[in-house]
Amino acid sequence: MRAGDWMNYEERFDAVAAHISDHLSEPLDLVRLAEVAGLSPKHWHRVFTSAFGESLAALVKRLRLQQAAFLLATTDLPTADIAATCGYPNVASFTRAFSAVYELPPGRYRAAGTHMAFARARTTFDPVAFTVEIRQVAPIDCLAVAHRGPYLNIGDAFRDLQVWISANSFDWDAQQLFGVFLDDPTRSPEAELRSLACLPRPTDFTDRPRSLAVGAAEIVDWSIDGGTYAVLRHEGPYSDMPAKYKWLFGCWVVASGHQLAELPVVERYLGPPHVTGPNHLLTEMWLPLQGA
Repeated sequence: MRAGDWMNYEERFDAVAAHISDHLSEPLDLVRLAEVAGLSPKHWHRVFTSAFGESLAALVKRLRLQQAAFLLATTDLPTADIAATCGYPNVASFTRAFSAVYELPPGRYRAAGTHMAFARARTTFDPVAFTVEIRQVAPIDCLAVAHRGPYLNIGDAFRDLQVWISANSFDWDAQQLFGVFLDDPTRSPEAELRSLACLPRPTDFTDRPRSLAVGAAEIVDWSIDGGTYAVLRHEGPYSDMPAKYKWLFGCWVVASGHQLAELPVVERYLGPPHVTGPNHLLTEMWLPLQGA
């Protein structure tokens, strides 16, 4: 897609992404999403798939199942309620879809999914259950899009960042991606959580970043702080992350002798979620420490 095309469609991408995130429990077929975009279904399908390398149907399914996995791992909601919340008409259809992607049926995932290993390690206070690397990190100057709301929905900000970087003729697939999380989700309401979708500033981009159009996503400069980080490499679904953070903060930090620094938590994403299945996603969790 040419740079001008990205700019022409940016607001449509924003509108559709926001609609999907806010209406996962409702019908989200191609016709409805084309209406939101203000285009014909055939035209919109080709534009979106060309832009993001993922069809609208695949995006909707991925986000619904991602939300379902998160609810299974972090709440006691009945499976039927989760199925309805995530847009499935009944438990049977939800179970088929979830099992095909997560390789376990919902009930088994809740009881024995990978998140449970982290919960057990915290409950038994096993600070060496997982390998934590102490790493010195240089500051990373980034371009970023701010996100406010549930951390699980930061993908909306990454799609805005993708539109901007591609419109400026940079190769999106060549970029490193980072999430910066500014608030403690155990202390702040979900709707008020602040985070940023970031990528290192391309070396040949020296201008001040500007939005593509009036009302489009704002692109800001952001620097990931250099310093000492505890780095935990995670392979698995994003729904595992709350349990793993609880182990990291509540077990590893307590036993390690390290002191936390007053800096944001950072995540580095090592594989695109629309290409990599959820059980094989690779994420580095960077916990800032006081240190030389």
